[in-house]
Amino acid sequence: MLLRNLWEWLRGPRDRFNLEERLINSVGILSACTLCIFIAYNLFVVVLPELALATAITLFLQLFLFYQSRFCNRFKLAKHGFTLCSYIFLVINYYYSSGVNGPVLFSFFVILIIILVINQKQNYLHWLLHCLVVVGLLTYEYYYGIVNIYSSTAERFFDIACICCIMLSFTFILIKMVLKSFNRERRLAHERAEQLAVLHQENTRLFSIISHDLRTPLNNIKGYLELLNNQVLTKDDREMLEVQLLEPTNGTSDFLTNLLSWSKSQLEGTKVKLENIELPNLIENVLPAILPLAVKKNITIKKEFLASQFVADMEMIKMVLRNLLSNAIKYSEIGGEILIKSKEIKGKTILSIRDFGMGIPAEKEISIFTSQVTSALGTMKEPGVGLGLVLCADFMKLQNGKIWFDSQVGQGSTFHLSLPIRKA
Repeated sequence: MLLRNLWEWLRGPRDRFNLEERLINSVGILSACTLCIFIAYNLFVVVLPELALATAITLFLQLFLFYQSRFCNRFKLAKHGFTLCSYIFLVINYYYSSGVNGPVLFSFFVILIIILVINQKQNYLHWLLHCLVVVGLLTYEYYYGIVNIYSSTAERFFDIACICCIMLSFTFILIKMVLKSFNRERRLAHERAEQLAVLHQENTRLFSIISHDLRTPLNNIKGYLELLNNQVLTKDDREMLEVQLLEPTNGTSDFLTNLLSWSKSQLEGTKVKLENIELPNLIENVLPAILPLAVKKNITIKKEFLASQFVADMEMIKMVLRNLLSNAIKYSEIGGEILIKSKEIKGKTILSIRDFGMGIPAEKEISIFTSQVTSALGTMKEPGVGLGLVLCADFMKLQNGKIWFDSQVGQGSTFHLSLPIRKA
């Protein structure tokens, strides 16, 4: 785990470096490790101090380029620097490792793969340059000859076998890493595509909700104003229409409040200010906003508090309680009862709001806290859009709390809130 964390840190975090940049950093790390192996190999196995010195200089340059890419974001310098250092290193090794009779020609294939991985543009140019370097070295060796380091055939075969194993291992690790990174990015892209599809569906539904639920009360108000303008309304007619318009107007106001709060939390991110809250004071602040609805349906609200403190964001928890209490009233029968209870369980305050009304059908329970739910009419045909419970779920999560419910059709529903008693 420690080595994996170190590797991820050296490559760079995914939120700051894209796939190509992380590949450049990875190649820098692997190249530095391979050069360290070559230094030891040239010093103690084949005993070539000249190659060991050239490899050490290349290692120093490679570490410098890695620092530039990982910590200074100079990725072009790292790419071009690595390509140049690779060619210089290969030319020196070719000359001091018996040329065509040594293992360096095989290394050209590995280096070409690396260069193509970190240089996604101008691939044909790098391929052509690679071919020209190889042909140039072979031509030079043909006419002028190079250093022969082998004293026996066995020594030559041993050197070629060791270098090939090292380079094959390097190639295996590199390709494995590239494939793993590619598969991860493909999976993330697929997940993002699914999220965008869901978001598109939610946005489409929101726009249909907005267009429908705002158009209806506005058209009603418009019609009422036109009647007033034409002076065809009696006093009794006017009072009747005003009463009829008040309820949808209040409902539209609540809808807009929920919509704006939810949109802000989704688009801008909501800042959470956790504080110690006294439940009795909170309920007293929330009840005045929903009491007119309860009085209209002659509903009694009872309270049983066995726990009175918890940690939450005051404005968020008020919004959650207003929505839950409004729903409880909406789906309660005339003359019904709503019970607000609290208790402490394992360092959490559990707040429950119970009604004895319509209950929630089983087919809606899965989607009740998502924007896919369709709100049912209340017991007095009160309309709704289902956005309130989505907002409750989002806000409870932001406050390190939980929300869930129990319900039976025809017997009512109980919504539970769980919030910590003390700050974490």
